[in-house]
Amino acid sequence: MREIVKKDRDLRIDFFRGLALIFIFVDHIPDNSWAMVTLKNFGFADASEVFVLLAGYSAGLAYWSTADKGGFAATFQRASKRAGEIYVWHLGVLVVSALMLYSAARLFNNASYINNIAIAELALDPVRTLASSLALFYQPNMMNILPMYVVLMLWLPVIIMLLRRSVALALGISVAIWFLSTSTGLNFPTHHRTTGWFFNPFAWQLLFTTGAAVSVLVRRMEARPRAEFLIPASAYLVFAFIVAAPWVMVSWLPNDRIIPRELLGSISKHDLSAWRFVHVLALAYVVAAVVPKNAAWLKHQWAEVIQLCGRKSLEIFALGTLLSFFGWICLTELGSNQMTMWAVNIAGIAIMGLTAWQMARRTSSRGAHWLRPQSSALATS
Repeated sequence: MREIVKKDRDLRIDFFRGLALIFIFVDHIPDNSWAMVTLKNFGFADASEVFVLLAGYSAGLAYWSTADKGGFAATFQRASKRAGEIYVWHLGVLVVSALMLYSAARLFNNASYINNIAIAELALDPVRTLASSLALFYQPNMMNILPMYVVLMLWLPVIIMLLRRSVALALGISVAIWFLSTSTGLNFPTHHRTTGWFFNPFAWQLLFTTGAAVSVLVRRMEARPRAEFLIPASAYLVFAFIVAAPWVMVSWLPNDRIIPRELLGSISKHDLSAWRFVHVLALAYVVAAVVPKNAAWLKHQWAEVIQLCGRKSLEIFALGTLLSFFGWICLTELGSNQMTMWAVNIAGIAIMGLTAWQMARRTSSRGAHWLRPQSSALATS
């Protein structure tokens, strides 16, 4: 096994992870016009893929040293503790969201707040539904990402041990599991979706494992973008852009698609289709080539706030989910005019940023400078 050389923290990871959280918040607000400019409209993948890839990368960095010191047992102990924290946060988000949406449904006499998010079962069959929630078999809409992360964190010690043997071995096993899940429908069950978990962990582990594998390769050597990879990666992004055809959403632009999306077959988010997987890898490669890790703009205050969102990703993701539900209620009751739309989005993003900043200040008050590198990604602790 080659020695892993410790390098300075790459600010791009926290920045783009924080940006992904902001995009997820915007995308989760129904009928939000701001969602027209998020990643999902410009290719196959969206902010979820970006976040999982970067979470795997961060986890690979953070847990490698744990394996060095204590082996598999120490890695599993730390990862399972983090999985437990994510599990508790998931249940907290579910309870608070249900209270908020049921209150809104009653206050405004609008059943869509509970029907569209699939939380009506909490009232229809509370005992069975609550038991299913504890077992992660019940996952309302937009509250199905954290359960996947619980599973990924329990899978992480295996990833680390495989990577310590061979990166090729780890990726080979990961690809085999992904192929098995996509070809057979292997998934965990739910009692409200016949196809199982929306984010199929057996499929999405490929992206998480790939992120961890890249972290190992980058720390072993100073990787530089190469033309033989950069050119096809850029070409794939252009291809994905053409297929996505974002111009069809703009009324004064042509509404014709150059390449019908149907020609490509399934581009499933549920099972992480190959189209989406390759797209996010190509995007990461091109961004890594275009944006230097020491870019001056990454040290500006506004960029540092976004980085703090990325470092406090579990808390900010949970907050963003609640804010997206609140934003949905505001747009429904106050009207989806541009003034309300701007107010909801700007207020939500500002609250996320201020919360991350305040959390960093509290860390600083306990003796750690708020800009000191931390390992507090959703997939780390």
